[in-house]
Amino acid sequence: MEETVRLTDADRDAMLRAAVAAPSMHNTQPWRFRFAGRTVEVHRDRARELPAEDPSRRMLYVSLGASIFNLRVAAAALGMGSAVRHLMEQRRPDLVAVVELDAPLSGEMAGLAPYLSERRTNREPFSDVRVPDQIRAELGLSARVEGAVLQWIDRPPMQWWLRMATTDAMTADDQSRGRTAERRRWVGGDRADDGVPSSALGPRVAGGDPVVRDLAATGADELRPVADFERAPQFAVLATRYDGPIEWLRAGQALERVLLEATAHSVSTSLLNQVIEHEGLRWQINDPLGPWQRPQAVIRFGYGPPVPPTPRRPIADVLIRD
Repeated sequence: MEETVRLTDADRDAMLRAAVAAPSMHNTQPWRFRFAGRTVEVHRDRARELPAEDPSRRMLYVSLGASIFNLRVAAAALGMGSAVRHLMEQRRPDLVAVVELDAPLSGEMAGLAPYLSERRTNREPFSDVRVPDQIRAELGLSARVEGAVLQWIDRPPMQWWLRMATTDAMTADDQSRGRTAERRRWVGGDRADDGVPSSALGPRVAGGDPVVRDLAATGADELRPVADFERAPQFAVLATRYDGPIEWLRAGQALERVLLEATAHSVSTSLLNQVIEHEGLRWQINDPLGPWQRPQAVIRFGYGPPVPPTPRRPIADVLIRD
C-alpha cells in the first residue's frame, strides 16, 4: 500500500486516546496496540480477560471491536480512511485485527469524533420519555452499516422473556464464586486507571426488576440508596447473522457506532448483558423467525442525568513498542 501521509506522534496519541475510550466489560480495557507504518495492530491483553464471567471470550472480542471502531473514527477525524482485517492466526494468537490506514478521506464517520470522550455508561434512572422513532431508525441504520441489526424489544412477550432470562442470569451470577470474585477484583472502591468505581454504579432499582445491571461486589456497594427507575425501560438487542470471534469483533464495532450515535442525539445508554454472558440462557432472546439469530448485546436507551467518565489507562500502558 502506497504511503501518502505519515503518522505523527500527535496522530498516534489521538488514535490511542480514542481507542482506550471504548467500553469494555467491567472496564477491564483488555487491549494493546502497535503501530507499524500505516497500520495499527490490535492485540488482546490476556491479563485483563475474565475467564469466569466471559469463558467464551465473546465480550472480550466485542470490547476489542469497540476499540477498533474508535480507532477508525479517530482516523477519519484526521482525514484518513481505514479498512479492518480481522485475524485469527496461530502464529500470533494475541493479534486479533489490523486497521489499515489509507489515503485521505472525508466522510460521516468523522462526525462521531466529538462524542468519543462524551459517551458514558449511564446506570442512573432514565426519564419516561420515549426515544423518537426517527432516532431509533438512525440507530438501527448505524448497526446495519457495521453488519449487525438492532432489534427493539417493544412487544410484551419479548419484554417478558428478556426480563425472565436476565433475572435467571443475575441469580446464576450471584451463585458463582468465580464470577463474584472477578467482580470484586474489578468493581467497587476508588479506581485510578481501570475498573468500575463505586461512584459509577448508580442506585439500586426499587423492586429489583432488571432495568440496569447491578455490579455491586462488596457489602458497602450492596447498601447503595434505592431509586425509582423508568416505568417502561427501552431495550434493544444488537444481533448478528453468525457467531464466532470475527463476528464478535464486527458486533463490537456495530455496538460502538450505535452508542456514539446515541450520544450524538443526547440519548443515554447502558448495557444489560448478563443473559448474553450465559450460553444456556442466551438462546431465550433469539429471534427464531428472523435471519439475525445471534444476540451480542442488550442495550438500554433513554434520557438520564449527566454522569462522570470511568477511569482510563494511560496511553503509554497500551502501546506496544518495538
